[in-house]
Amino acid sequence: MSPLTYFCLFATISATLAAAPPASNVLPEQFYGTFDLDHSENFDEYLTAKGYSWFTRKIVNFATFKKVFAKTSDKTKFDFSNLTSKKDVHYKNVELGKPFEGEGLDSTKQQITFTLKDGHLFEHQKPLEGGDAKEETYEYLFQGDFLLVRMTFDGVEGRRFYKRI
Repeated sequence: MSPLTYFCLFATISATLAAAPPASNVLPEQFYGTFDLDHSENFDEYLTAKGYSWFTRKIVNFATFKKVFAKTSDKTKFDFSNLTSKKDVHYKNVELGKPFEGEGLDSTKQQITFTLKDGHLFEHQKPLEGGDAKEETYEYLFQGDFLLVRMTFDGVEGRRFYKRI
């Protein structure tokens, strides 16, 4: 190949790489979709560690839960919805690594940051209001056919398994 051909090939590859957003800033394709809660492990113990009463734990355990990850026109952003039979929470135009203010399922204001590491998605919530709420991080990963959400509070881990619909 001539030097001009090498230069043109290099320029084409460089332009393609520059146009594509870095992989760490893009939610992996496997996360997109709608997921219904299928089953839980150690979730009641997790809620107990958080201080929920017996009655509240029963209500939470009987509620329906759905997670929705939706694409936006910008490949570096996504929409996330946490849908329950009690309350729905929607986060629009989420960017990985960029904190934003949102409302938690408990109706408290939170600073929320989604990050990606080794194929696992993390949702970190930091309370912005006073009270008993503590910082929490939820880990989303795939285990077989399930989207697994792991959450830990005071050393107690709860796991919720969601099936793609």
